[in-house]
Amino acid sequence: MNRCKLFFLSSFTALLLLIKFSAAAQPAAIDSLLIKLLATDQLLPILVDSALSYSPAVKRADKSENLASANLQISRQAIFSAINLQSSYFYGTNYATVNSQASPIAGGSLTTAQTGFYNVGIGIQLPVNAIINRKNILKAGKSQIEMVMAEKENIELSIRQEVVRLYQEFKLSQKMMTISAKNRQTAQVNNSMAEKDFVNGQLTIDRLSIVHESYNRSMLDFEIYVNKFQTSYMQLETFTGINLSALIFSIK
Repeated sequence: MNRCKLFFLSSFTALLLLIKFSAAAQPAAIDSLLIKLLATDQLLPILVDSALSYSPAVKRADKSENLASANLQISRQAIFSAINLQSSYFYGTNYATVNSQASPIAGGSLTTAQTGFYNVGIGIQLPVNAIINRKNILKAGKSQIEMVMAEKENIELSIRQEVVRLYQEFKLSQKMMTISAKNRQTAQVNNSMAEKDFVNGQLTIDRLSIVHESYNRSMLDFEIYVNKFQTSYMQLETFTGINLSALIFSIK
């Protein structure tokens, strides 16, 4: 067994080690926490949620949605950028009526004075085409948000489907590994008995060869299904971004 395989197995639970290495593993040992969780599918919703929160594609879609929302808000407030404060100062002749002491009966006389005027007001400058296109700009902004949200939903759907596919492969590989472990155990017992019978002269060489072939095939099948299980295990962990061993024991 190479170093890579040993390194991977070191992170497995005691259950998985028993399944892989114990040729005498009984159904009671295999009927464990993992088997129970797979039978009830308790892991599946947790794996889906983890994959959605871990997925770079979903995170990118969230950023795109935020950007589209910000652009729409800018478009809505664009009209206010045309409003500016305007002020002016004028200096000139101001006409006023004043009372005359020389002729009180006359009531008053018109006089002039040099004074200044300071005006403050609001001025709006907005091109006509901007007014016409504003509705279309806002509509385009809303459509952009809807497109981003639809794309995000599509991404999430794809992720859910992929998790289901990987999970089903994981379940199948676990079952096949369990079956192959039982077959290997049986073949190992038969091989030992056949060797004893051959030594005692109770079994022919041809029959012994058939038993050996069956035993070797069971050993090979076991290694194949263990490899498939390891592959599906790592793929599910990589895609969901979760530690399966820790998850299994956290919900026992």
